[in-house]
Amino acid sequence: MLYDPLVTVQQLATKLAALLPRAFESDPATLPDKPGFVHLYAGLIQLADWLGSDTRPEFFPYSLPGEDRAATAPGRAAYAVQAIGLNVESWREALAAEGLSFARVFDVSAPRPMQAAMADLALGPVVVLEAETGSGKTEAALWRFLTLFQDRQVDSLYFALPTRTAASQIHSRVLAAVRRIWPGGAPVTVRALPGYAAADDARAQRLPSFQVQWSDQVDDALAEKRWAAESPKRFLAATVAVGTIDQALLGALRVKHAHLRQSLLSRSLLVVDEVHASDAYMTELLLRLLSAHLASGGQALLLSATLGSVARGRFLSLAARRNVREDKHHTTLSEALALPYPAISSRIQADEYPRTAYVAGAARGKKVSWRTLDAIDDPARIARLAVDAARKGARVLVVRNTVPAAIATLKAVEALITSAEPGGPDLLFRVRGHSTLHHSRYSREDRPLLDREVERQLGKLRSPIAGLILIGTQTLEQSLDIDADLLITDLCPMDVLLQRLGRLHRHERPSSDRPTDHRPAGFQQAVAWVLTPTGHDLAPLLKGQRHGLGPIRRAGALEGIYIDLRILEATRRLIDARPARDIPADNRELVERSTHPEALDALSAELGTDWQVFGQQVDGREGAHASLARQQSIHHDEAFLDLDFPEDEVAMATRLGARDRLVVLPQAMEGPFGTLVQQLTLRHHQTPGLDAGVEASNVMSLADGPGFRFTLGPLVFRYGRMGLERVVSE
Repeated sequence: MLYDPLVTVQQLATKLAALLPRAFESDPATLPDKPGFVHLYAGLIQLADWLGSDTRPEFFPYSLPGEDRAATAPGRAAYAVQAIGLNVESWREALAAEGLSFARVFDVSAPRPMQAAMADLALGPVVVLEAETGSGKTEAALWRFLTLFQDRQVDSLYFALPTRTAASQIHSRVLAAVRRIWPGGAPVTVRALPGYAAADDARAQRLPSFQVQWSDQVDDALAEKRWAAESPKRFLAATVAVGTIDQALLGALRVKHAHLRQSLLSRSLLVVDEVHASDAYMTELLLRLLSAHLASGGQALLLSATLGSVARGRFLSLAARRNVREDKHHTTLSEALALPYPAISSRIQADEYPRTAYVAGAARGKKVSWRTLDAIDDPARIARLAVDAARKGARVLVVRNTVPAAIATLKAVEALITSAEPGGPDLLFRVRGHSTLHHSRYSREDRPLLDREVERQLGKLRSPIAGLILIGTQTLEQSLDIDADLLITDLCPMDVLLQRLGRLHRHERPSSDRPTDHRPAGFQQAVAWVLTPTGHDLAPLLKGQRHGLGPIRRAGALEGIYIDLRILEATRRLIDARPARDIPADNRELVERSTHPEALDALSAELGTDWQVFGQQVDGREGAHASLARQQSIHHDEAFLDLDFPEDEVAMATRLGARDRLVVLPQAMEGPFGTLVQQLTLRHHQTPGLDAGVEASNVMSLADGPGFRFTLGPLVFRYGRMGLERVVSE
């Protein structure tokens, strides 16, 4: 008899009607008819399909002879859901039995007012917490999760950060807290970083046939618990996960498994740290994601030390369940300046304005003396300033906006120490005996080592070194516990500058932990030098970028690191206006006067036509990026069947800009600090015009120090103590 597909479909339909009678009931009120529900349900179906396709022995192996899968499937499904941690009742019961204790969870005597306030269940579904760097926002976020978890308002936590480095740092802190919360058997804490994923302390290695081998050779039961960590698409299934914001934003883009991600996230408290770090494109994607997240019953907590009033208002408008572009109330500059800081902002009812209330953060503030120095183009002058302070015993942090500037500064410091003090004390930051930097162009194997050494030598419990210079880039701004005596930094937007200032006099000296650790004479007060171009004049940068300041003009578009010169000029003026500031008391004023549209428009009008035209170009760029994000995102208020997914998903990204290139070496090589390295990431501008299929070759050890070199087509690169560099000429 020939196979008849129509007969088979009819048989399946008959079988389904018998197995799932409620699915064929005619009552129209059984299920919601809103498009958002259908989108959410689509994600649930993807989850069920993924679990149902898992052939582990206790999940859904191929049917045995005589097995009635319809009868055995419910039991297998219940086991799988329990095994991977989607059923959280046992942890909730354990938490109730143990009782919530801030002191036990965080090993402190009592919470700060800001942290205690996070237990308020009346705050609403989206909360914005603004507090200074180092005030304990991470612990505040975890406390809110535990409160909502115990109250059955959420079942999971996703902690989203702007960078992989920050995510790795926070993962360690969250893991330690989770183990204290559930000492008798904690849920897996997933590090949600593709290529660097971890379940608690264990690392995963991909095997053929989509299998995973864990670094600690676990048994089957523990491997099942780590199901969410086995694939980036499943990260959000974890009860507790820490990763970059990208993993969450993929739930808002028109890409495969977006509905799976959004559905899994709907059960979570989504914590977005450093929310101010997002550009116009990412902010629009985040607004789209949060809109669907809140509509699905999720909760959100947004953390920042420096969030402007315009961005805060857009996020809080989501709690009112209205389109952010239809929310007519915009905070004026004068209104923004009057708002308290630190503060908790929330919005509950659709007819009320957002509420912003003062809440005490860290117990101590600091007075920062700052001054601009027009030496951004003079690494030798910067080196003299750093070395002079280090010779007096100061721990000096130098933050440059670009890697080449950081390398030039380190070379200038090394030359100065060698020429002026042969055989004298070494004032340089070292890792395993080699003076080095901290920036993004180190391998994944070396970055954790660099992070640990930074915190060991300049952290709260810093080693007793008399005088030290640490040079790096933006990677030093976030998450790392750095306590410098002096800060030397390139000019940058005020919100970024405040992040860098958070690494200056971060801890009390002396302290109960270090009663004999005094700051050196002359550095008892926090001092920051802010480097600017010659004559403190930013106008020439309107034509092109230098040191990360201003635009790179390419094919009519504006690209770069810190493009908006209006914000940079406003920041420079605020520094020059007053020689000292109280941090964090002055944070609100500093951020609003350098970022609020009214302040920027007034500055452009004062500076003239060129600046006004530039401002229009920047605003147009941001508008275009936001529009692109709306086009590429899923609209959960539109019918699911009307949604189309592009065939070319490569064009879809959580961040705009050319993509970096992953280089895989033919064999692992010993890096500059003794670790084995086989993969390196090249920035897009380091491989101009190079075909994507070109592979690394001619790999050999360096002749002038530890590390190695390789070729990529006609290009030569070296990986040494300065990081990954392109060799321009031999």
